[in-house]
Amino acid sequence: MKILIFNSYTTGQKHKLDNPLSAEDCSSSDKLKARIKELCGFNAEGWYDKSKDYRLPADEMFTGPLFVQLREGLNQIREHEHYGKNIIDLYFPWYYCRVDGKQIPVNEKDIVIPFDTAPLHELDVLEFDDSGVPERTVELLESYDLVFSLLRPDDIESLQRVFEVERSVQLVFLLPKSQRKAVNEDLQNVHVVETGRDLQKGLRTSNYALKGVVMRRLCEAACRDGFQVFEDVKNDPQRLIEIVLN
Repeated sequence: MKILIFNSYTTGQKHKLDNPLSAEDCSSSDKLKARIKELCGFNAEGWYDKSKDYRLPADEMFTGPLFVQLREGLNQIREHEHYGKNIIDLYFPWYYCRVDGKQIPVNEKDIVIPFDTAPLHELDVLEFDDSGVPERTVELLESYDLVFSLLRPDDIESLQRVFEVERSVQLVFLLPKSQRKAVNEDLQNVHVVETGRDLQKGLRTSNYALKGVVMRRLCEAACRDGFQVFEDVKNDPQRLIEIVLN
């Protein structure tokens, strides 16, 4: 089984800069290229300074509590002897921070630069247009058997055209009850598994780390009880809570 985790960016980043990539930097392609070049350690004349090179693979850049827990789970399952027949990939939806300039979701191994995550909360809805971005995102999701969304409601709203497309893959959104309305559960193969205070207490974790802990516990269950737990969740997404609390 091929599994995708779609995760929001976190403010916790390894490089804490006063001038990370900002929304204003993304206002034109030329300005974006210049700022990416600068944050990769090159000045306007093209001279390189290693001390000002802040690029990292995405899985090394983010340091927030959710991501720390998620990374721990992924590390455990990828070291398991049966990993390979079943794989788990991690992607982030927004691409402006990519060093290569590609307009596609960011894989955990893609190289990114530090950026201000606040403007991501105010993104417009991505429409099907000449950019091709929603189409490429749909294509990515459709290449998996099971997708877990750890996205925030504002991310989901901006990507709503992507989630509205008729699909065969099961989408499982982790959201507290108060945010459940962000997802149209009438759509085919769309499911919401509620997180929230009760689950937080049951897992003895913070609200910030909760979704990461859920995924870590799911990975631990797969290592302990067998990889069929992912098939169980695919067939009945609500089993996820039972599995992670066991």
